[in-house]
Amino acid sequence: MGQTQTVFLPPWIPSTPEEKGQEEAFRAAIMQLSETPSHFLHPHEMHTHPDFSFDWVEHRPFAEAAYRADVRLFRLLPRIVPKRVTEEEFWYNYFSHVFAVKRRFEGSCSSLAGDGKASVAPAKTSVVPSAAGNGAPATLTVSYPEKFHLAVKYMREGPPLPNLSDADRILLKALEEQAISGECNKPRPGMWDTAEEKAKYEAWKKLGSMSPAEAMHLYVQAVEVFDDQWLSWPGLQRDLGALEQPAAAKPAAAMNGGCTDPPLVIALRELRASVATLPPSQIPTVRRECEAILRACDARS
Repeated sequence: MGQTQTVFLPPWIPSTPEEKGQEEAFRAAIMQLSETPSHFLHPHEMHTHPDFSFDWVEHRPFAEAAYRADVRLFRLLPRIVPKRVTEEEFWYNYFSHVFAVKRRFEGSCSSLAGDGKASVAPAKTSVVPSAAGNGAPATLTVSYPEKFHLAVKYMREGPPLPNLSDADRILLKALEEQAISGECNKPRPGMWDTAEEKAKYEAWKKLGSMSPAEAMHLYVQAVEVFDDQWLSWPGLQRDLGALEQPAAAKPAAAMNGGCTDPPLVIALRELRASVATLPPSQIPTVRRECEAILRACDARS
């Protein structure tokens, strides 16, 4: 009796009339900040705005509320802190992006929408620079699973990452296996297997029934922790160019007879474009699925 208890809410709970009027979009915009590790490595450009202030002691309860409620934050923080930034810097950067989202929903920062460097608009894909034929800047949207396959190629063929520990490398390998093959289906290593093989098996086994889609996202997030500019590596530019071609061809195909292509046709085009980025182990599976599609088409013709 006579006592009160303060409840600290995570930042995606709307607090202003503008935010409450667009509650679903506001919540999605804040929650999706944790999908991009660079949001925790670099502050939003609006961190210099006079209305933005950050006090670690004052913000810590709100940070803890977000940390407990967002599983991506829970997994991301120990991978970044203290390797790349301090815990205070981690949250300073995060809340600067939260501030930008809140300002955008107030309508005062609409001019920042579409800025590739500091965009806080809801999105599940990444926009990376690509070379335009006429020298003008262009952008390419990379979605999954293509982004995952590019990340795997970068880790296999790209420059070594200086801060990558053996434990990090083993976890990445486990996520790769989970994304490609699903739940661990290999027998436990024997007595004469190496310690590394046993560690890889245990790491994969611990992922349990995690979906391949989630494993792909976590794999890419882990790569971005060590190099948030990995998509700019020259060794990926040819693959990115191949992904760009189908997107450019879609408008012309859609105007053929004034009709748009069925979703299945568009999906098949995207699959064809992604074949070049697939690891060799996946080619037989793709071939079997393509043959099954041909058989189904023959049955309907």
